[in-house]
Amino acid sequence: MLKRLHPGDLVSVTVWRRYATAVSRGGLTQETNDNPVGDPDIDTALALGALACGTYLLGAGGCALLGARRAAEHGLPASLIPLGKATVGAALTAWLACLVGVGWEGPVGVVVAWLVMLPVVGWIVVVRERHAKRR
Repeated sequence: MLKRLHPGDLVSVTVWRRYATAVSRGGLTQETNDNPVGDPDIDTALALGALACGTYLLGAGGCALLGARRAAEHGLPASLIPLGKATVGAALTAWLACLVGVGWEGPVGVVVAWLVMLPVVGWIVVVRERHAKRR
């Protein structure tokens, strides 16, 4: 149907969350590929998870590289374990932020929701580490 439209034709456009999902004219409706499900929000969540993991791996690799002699003698620093747990939590929180941020301003909402949730993840990791040390 979209190929048969000409400039000036009257059409009805179905809009969902600022996306044109269907175009109708004369009783015929054609769906479009323009939809809000997934594209920018999921890409943003993937990027945030990759950012968290990449930052941790960069830090852990730098620590292992710069302190190779000390690591060979004494092992890697114990602080890498809670940081790794916090990284996994941050990566998983990116997906939760994707679900929360969809109702807001798209990718910006996802990033804001993720940044708001990160201190909670850090607090949970710290509390669990303290609890594990008491046992």
